Amino acid sequence: MLVGRRSSRAVDGPGLDEFPGGKVEPGETPAEAAVRECLEESGLRVQPGPLLDRAHGWSSNGPIEVCFFACRAEADDTPQPPFGWVPLESLARLRFPETNRRVLGMLAAGDLPAA
Repeated sequence: MLVGRRSSRAVDGPGLDEFPGGKVEPGETPAEAAVRECLEESGLRVQPGPLLDRAHGWSSNGPIEVCFFACRAEADDTPQPPFGWVPLESLARLRFPETNRRVLGMLAAGDLPAA
C-alpha cells in the first residue's frame, strides 16, 4: 500500500499517515484527481480502479468528502518521500485520519471489489 506521513507542521492531522490524495480540481472527476494527486505527491503514475469508499469529515476549511480508489502503479518505481510502500498487514499499526477508518477495515478484511 502506498502511504505517506503528513508533516508535523501540517494544518490538518499533523504527523498522521495518509494515502496520496487531495482536492478535485474544476473539470476533473474524483478518479482523475486521485491519479493526478498520486503523481504530484509520490511521483508514481497509477491506473485508477474501482471506488472503494466515500467518507465524510471535517478539515480546517470545513466539511470534506474523501473518495478512496483502488489504483495500480504503472511501473515498479520507488515513490518520492514522504511516500513509500507499506505491507497491508502493517496498516493497522499506523495512525490515519478518522475518515480512513472504514476503508482501512475493508482492506484489513480483504473486502475489496474486483479490479
